[in-house]
Amino acid sequence: MLLRNFDFSTKYFDCKSRTELEKVSNFQINGWYKIINGILSALLVEDNKLFFLYGEREILITKSHRVLLERKNNGKCEFLLIEGNDVLVRFLYSLPDSKLNFAPFEYIDEDDFDWGDFVSKIVNNEEQRMNFIKNLMEQ
Repeated sequence: MLLRNFDFSTKYFDCKSRTELEKVSNFQINGWYKIINGILSALLVEDNKLFFLYGEREILITKSHRVLLERKNNGKCEFLLIEGNDVLVRFLYSLPDSKLNFAPFEYIDEDDFDWGDFVSKIVNNEEQRMNFIKNLMEQ
């Protein structure tokens, strides 16, 4: 299973070998990833289900999951994946400079250059979550 890099169109992550690859041909994309502070962060679609990967953790995303983003004063943002009252994943990442950024791919919304925001829109909105799953399963 391959994940497409959120920032670089020629980079992929192979879930089986847990290695980053470049310029792959004849591939099926099962999600998107971004390396945050040296740790894999990803959305993976498998068997019509959405998973959030963080490091070695694989979390099945359901209606009870939410992503909260807390912007900090230092140009950072805190990402929190929550189920009920439990914080399952928490990390800080640098906010991109909106003046220099644009969507990494032409079929991603223009304002989706912030990984945390991209993930939160999918996790927090059931319709977008279902569309994300459907689009990846139809490839």
